[in-house]
Amino acid sequence: MSLERFTRREVVTITPDRPAEEAAKLMRAKHVGAVVVVEEGKPIGIVTDRDLVIRLLADWSPGTPVRAVMTRDLVVARIDDALDFAFYNMRQNGVRRLPIVNHDGALVGLVAVDDLLVLLGGEVSSIVEAVVDNRGP
Repeated sequence: MSLERFTRREVVTITPDRPAEEAAKLMRAKHVGAVVVVEEGKPIGIVTDRDLVIRLLADWSPGTPVRAVMTRDLVVARIDDALDFAFYNMRQNGVRRLPIVNHDGALVGLVAVDDLLVLLGGEVSSIVEAVVDNRGP
């Protein structure tokens, strides 16, 4: 099963030169815990709510650019990657969110561990129903 079906298409993005406070305001306004940092449509980093607390508030100065607080070692997945690869990739790299890119490296979506857990919960529920329905007398 490909990630394409489960990818959030609306991704909150910001450029690296914007103030980090703007990233925080975007997170609040859009009710998200992360903003993908892009240059020319391609993801180059991610800023999470945790990044803002650990990296910005610890040494806060007004106007600090996003590039100073973003996570640079971005872990991404391709739109045609398998769902199990996304789980593996998240676990191996200790991330909760995967920006999804196309074959040109352009950002096309995002998948979060919460999205995948909801999907798995539904699958497990369906399996349980099938087992209960097929139970003998």
